[in-house]
This record gives sequence, structure tokens and C-alpha cells, in this order.
Amino acid sequence: MVEKAENAAGAGAVVVGRAQRPGTEPPCADGADVQRRGATVCAAVVDGAGHHPDTVRYAALTPAMITHIGMELGGLAGLMTAGQMAAAYDRPPHASAVYACVEPGQPTSVHWIGDCRAYGWREDTGLTLWSDDQSMGNWLRRNGGAAVALDAELHDNWARLGLAQASAATCRQVQIPAEVPLILLVSDGVSDQVDAKTWAALCHALQDDPQGLADALVAAAEEDGEGYRDDCTVIAMRRPAL
Repeated sequence: MVEKAENAAGAGAVVVGRAQRPGTEPPCADGADVQRRGATVCAAVVDGAGHHPDTVRYAALTPAMITHIGMELGGLAGLMTAGQMAAAYDRPPHASAVYACVEPGQPTSVHWIGDCRAYGWREDTGLTLWSDDQSMGNWLRRNGGAAVALDAELHDNWARLGLAQASAATCRQVQIPAEVPLILLVSDGVSDQVDAKTWAALCHALQDDPQGLADALVAAAEEDGEGYRDDCTVIAMRRPAL
């Protein structure tokens, strides 16, 4: 099953594609939203941990909160506001999130917490990962020294931080140069289960078709060795040429 977002772009505007496919364990705990104001596009992907009903509801509600607050006050405010919503539950859900603000001729502002990812594609430089997973594996690589480095990959699926902990100190930020025409926001069901060669081939073939690229990436997410496929969500945004 693929969920598509209608593209409302006019001539010279940012073109957006969005696709989502539930994993092998229902219900889907990914969420996504795209908000336009003039030439500006704000987008967010949220990935809930587990499939508890509260987590599914939270992941569905927070993306629109992030894009709407982000449009006016920026991505940090969007993530922090969505994070405060977790306190409405008896047991605050854990969720990762990534937000991007794209507009023609300007650098793309990206904010994230957890292990949702932001990528950029240029034909001359290929696919670049612009975010850095806030996972226990990466924490061990930076802080654990040689003694634990070999075990770090065992902890890459453990996100140390989520929206419930969102603050100015915990959220990360990067600017993707305006020369990078294609921006992709994904949940880890895509980044973990689509190999690098397939990523590059699809981006090369479909870089001018964001909806086709989003559809192809979620379709390419394969089951792991135990037959499990995670929820997959992609937002692909193509800005007009400079």
C-alpha cells in the first residue's frame, strides 16, 4: 500500500512527492506532513517506536504540528512543541522526527531528533546524508573508545533521544546548500532497508520525478533476515534550478 500526497506546486515551485507503506507489523506508526506557504515548503517525517495505539496516534498528529509551527517559528520550535504533546499520554510515546524547510534559491534548513534522516542528491556529487542518527551506536563510536567500537553497530537501532526530549540542547540542525536540488526526508524503515546502490540508482533515474522517487524508495525497502519490514515513509522535494 502506498499513500500519496497531491502535489500543489505551480510553475517554478518546489515539487513534492510523498509515499508511505506500512510494515509487516500493523498498524503503521510513521507520520508525515507537507505544508506550503507561497514558495516555501515545510515537511516533516515522524517515526514512532513500536505500535502501541498511543504511539500510532502521536505519530499521526505531530507532523502537522511540526510543519505549521516550523513555517512561522522554525524547525526547533516545531520539534519542541510536538515534543510537549507527548506529556498528554500516561506513558509518553517515543518518536524520532526530521523537519526541512525548502524554498527556491535558499539553503534548506533541517532539524531533527532521533534517527529519521535527511538526504540530498546532486547529479555531480551523488547522495549525501546530511543528518547524524542520535543512536546509541553513534554515541558509542564517539565516546566509547576502541574497547566498544566493535560493538557499536549492535546498538544502531537504539535511538537515544526522541521528541519527548526535544530541546535546544538535544535537537540537531544543519543547512543543506541551495545548490543541492533534491531533498529527501525518510524514516528508518527506508534508510535501514534500502541499500546504497539502490538509493543511488533510483535518485539518478527519478531525480526529476519526486513522486516517482518516493514511491520507488518505499517499494524498494526489503524485509530483513527475519522477514520483518519496518514502516516506510519518504518525502522527496525538488527545488527549481538556480
